[in-house]
Amino acid sequence: MHLLLLLLPLPALAFYLWMFWDMANNPDIPADARGTLGWPPASRMHWAVLFVVLNIVAAVIYFTTVYKDE
Repeated sequence: MHLLLLLLPLPALAFYLWMFWDMANNPDIPADARGTLGWPPASRMHWAVLFVVLNIVAAVIYFTTVYKDE
């Protein structure tokens, strides 16, 4: 039972890392943008801040707004 509880977060962690890796290596997103953090995020730095603050929610947002458009 304890092993199952330890394994449950693994798919979410894998999805988060997959989306973060894709965002960090996406040439269509500028590396750095001046200005304040807004919506939609204008640069990889802004996306990285959202990934740190919102965690898996940001990964889902990135998946639905950027990754699916590629």
